[in-house]
Amino acid sequence: MASYIDTSYMYMMYPYYSDYSYFFNTSNPLTSLSNITTDNISQIAQQALYTDMQNQQLPMQTTNALVMLNSYANNLADAASQLQLTSPDNVFNQMVATSSDPNSISVLAQPGATATTYSVTVNQLAMVQQNNGTSLSSNSVTSLTPGTYSFTAQVGGQQYNISFNVNQGDTNQTVLDNMAQAINSANIGITAVVNNNPYLGTSQLEINANNTGTNNAFTLTDVNGNAVSYTGANTVTVEATNANYIINGVSGTSQTNTVNIDNNNLTMTFDKTISNATVTVAPDAQSISDSINNFVNDYNEMLTYANQNQQYISPLVVSELTQSYEYQASNLQAIGITQNPDMTLSIDQNTLNNAIQNNFSTVQAAFAGFDGLAVNVGQFAGQIAESPLTDYANETMPLVNNNMGIYDSTGMLDASLIQTMLMPSGQFINSLI
Repeated sequence: MASYIDTSYMYMMYPYYSDYSYFFNTSNPLTSLSNITTDNISQIAQQALYTDMQNQQLPMQTTNALVMLNSYANNLADAASQLQLTSPDNVFNQMVATSSDPNSISVLAQPGATATTYSVTVNQLAMVQQNNGTSLSSNSVTSLTPGTYSFTAQVGGQQYNISFNVNQGDTNQTVLDNMAQAINSANIGITAVVNNNPYLGTSQLEINANNTGTNNAFTLTDVNGNAVSYTGANTVTVEATNANYIINGVSGTSQTNTVNIDNNNLTMTFDKTISNATVTVAPDAQSISDSINNFVNDYNEMLTYANQNQQYISPLVVSELTQSYEYQASNLQAIGITQNPDMTLSIDQNTLNNAIQNNFSTVQAAFAGFDGLAVNVGQFAGQIAESPLTDYANETMPLVNNNMGIYDSTGMLDASLIQTMLMPSGQFINSLI
């Protein structure tokens, strides 16, 4: 006959006795405390997890509420990080550049670019060198005698030797195709194509530098034979040039039409010559406004949820959120963010937009400065998201205080802890649940 386990024995043998007994359906005679024995503990534990869920309704509701709070806290922490200066992707570091003539000068600002205005004049664009040869009758037999022809290509200060063959009966078209192929196969920074005019029946060699600037200029010189002179391949039709510009009164040149200034945080690309264009670099007002709206929306959702579930959630949550607003109330009100009677926040979008444009330092201080709203709220939301569920449960819920520890941060029962609860010290049970 199995011996019954008294309370003192249970506390001695089962350190988690209060959690253990919480699982049991006290309205079921099988699982009442007086019927628990060392012989039927596994059976009782198994039945307790699957019977009379009504007795577990209160802790389940609490768990669900805290899991949802954890989700809201994660969202709020993410939104807050966009408004914290310590975040590498914070919106206060995002800048946008605009050009008074985007068809002539296109611009791109990187995070950290200096907010300022530039006066820009572009006197000359950087160009690639282009050579256009003599127009030859495409189907006529070439005047070049059969043999191997060689020439040098001087490209960017480097000299290269190039050769190709001319065979008996080759047409001018064939000669130009073979010469172009030899140039392209050398892979020396210039590209040759043969342009055909079907109306005139002519072919012409065109050679272009692959990159702009005088450093990429090239010359072709015959070495063996006269292929260069015969085809006119060394005839320059467009000279290689550098970009010539003036920014805020300081002249400069560039091998390309792309110029990086402000420690490479601002890129200007010249598409046309122009005088006295204006380039403006300023905070990305739209991104800042969007991030603030996202933050306030997540703040309001978490605050509203905590207020609606006060029976499960610690009042500390609402208190911390509202207190964080009070620290920056004057700055927040100045930029159009006010507190409603239910303690949620409202945004006057026109006032906020005007503040971002004309009172940027106040906007940044309100969210990212000392005791900034995003700083304090983000830190608090992060603590909730990373803490056990019990840390922010309402302390007036006795079942929560005693039993919430058996749930993990997602609200699921902690199976390994349950096994520990149901196993006396030093006793091995092969299968419990």
